[in-house]
Amino acid sequence: MALRNFTWCVNAGATQDTQLVTNSVKFGDGYEQLSSFGINNTRTSWQVAKTAYLAEIDAIYDFLIEHKGVTPFYLTINEVTKTYRTEGNINRAHVSGNVWQLSFNLKQVFIP
Repeated sequence: MALRNFTWCVNAGATQDTQLVTNSVKFGDGYEQLSSFGINNTRTSWQVAKTAYLAEIDAIYDFLIEHKGVTPFYLTINEVTKTYRTEGNINRAHVSGNVWQLSFNLKQVFIP
């Protein structure tokens, strides 16, 4: 199955979190040996939101629900395209009139 692209722009102010995964072995004399855990030991995640009219919010919501938090998709942030999936809750909030806000978390995934 071909991966789809998340084509919507998200609000400014998205928050990036970068996790560096390492192995650590501590010895009795205080020495500690570290190594990277696997070839993809740097993983990013994002907290993002989108404020728009309800029709656009519904389209994004449907896209995310269709992927069920399992199937990855392509997303470009800061001109860098990576594969992500949603993680955790997807929240919709009514702002005013026909304007809504959708917020969700994205977790980087690696495809073999």
